[in-house]
Amino acid sequence: MKADGPIPGLTIHFVASPPLSRLLQPRPLVSLRSPLYFQGYAAWQRAAYREAARLHRARPFDAVHQLTIATFREPGYLWKLGVPFIWGPLAGGENIPPGYFADFRSHDSVYYALKNLANNLHRWTKRRSRAAACRAERIFVSSAQLHGTVVRWGCTPDMMLEVGAPNWPGRRRFYDRARPLRLCWIGLHIGRKALPIALRALAELKARGLGEKVHLTILGAGPETETWQTLCRQLQVQEMATWTGQVPFHRVREELERQDAFIITSLQEGTPNVLMEALAAGLPVLCHSVGGMSFAIDESCGFKIPLADRQTSILEFANAIAALVTSPGLLNRLSEGALRRAEALSWDKLVGEIASAYDAVPLVDAA
Repeated sequence: MKADGPIPGLTIHFVASPPLSRLLQPRPLVSLRSPLYFQGYAAWQRAAYREAARLHRARPFDAVHQLTIATFREPGYLWKLGVPFIWGPLAGGENIPPGYFADFRSHDSVYYALKNLANNLHRWTKRRSRAAACRAERIFVSSAQLHGTVVRWGCTPDMMLEVGAPNWPGRRRFYDRARPLRLCWIGLHIGRKALPIALRALAELKARGLGEKVHLTILGAGPETETWQTLCRQLQVQEMATWTGQVPFHRVREELERQDAFIITSLQEGTPNVLMEALAAGLPVLCHSVGGMSFAIDESCGFKIPLADRQTSILEFANAIAALVTSPGLLNRLSEGALRRAEALSWDKLVGEIASAYDAVPLVDAA
């Protein structure tokens, strides 16, 4: 609903969580029942399908669009209604190489090892996902790896991110190398966000004699904060980093305005909103080539680091930062590219792509 009233043509039907969903989707999610989360989610999807079928009988739909929590594991059931079906954007299914587990707590190592196994298994055994994909008029995916999975299912997906860049008045950044490069990292302090890679990259830069040329501002908090701050001191790079803790949204935008570039070290991610916000602010982005980030970032606006092993990531992030520090005009050019990329990936463009998909759907003959 808009602040000034209903949106013409939009009707929302609330579907309450059935008992099985409430049982298998605990709050907080971290519990012994967490592995059964998707069974609970499927129960809600069945309830939503029953409501959609009731509405379809009363007033037939011309098309349906399945929007879930951006995972290939759960396609819902709307594709069974017998009308043109659109699914996505989808995400998920990417593995974290075990070489990165060295920075994880033991329970995270076990969790992501099991998730890797589940990803490998589910790509071939999720029959309902495959059936939904093959029934779809259009299917959108947000990562190269998932694109390959859907192609192996015998379908032809299109690339589309699940979020768009905000319409911010971004500005081109100028860096003359006369002061330290200002880098920003934002995120929850949990294992898969992998901030230790950035901290070790700072140590590598310090060893190369660039310690006074780079400063990293770290926004966020979480269960790993104390551990990561201890690592920062052990690496002797505390003078190269500022920890702000958790900050409200307006502070995030203000912080982005003060920075030269944005670094995101996540090992498993869709398309983070903060990534799109950084592009919209005009910040070059340094990230792993995973998830939606592998599509959002190209050579015009940043650096993509292959997810190979921890040491490769540390060295490649350090190399990318060093290039920004030592290469005249590089950051300025990438900043211009970030603004162009944000425009190409804006919410307006994303809405236009979805509208075009709807326009192209063949209508079912009522007769």
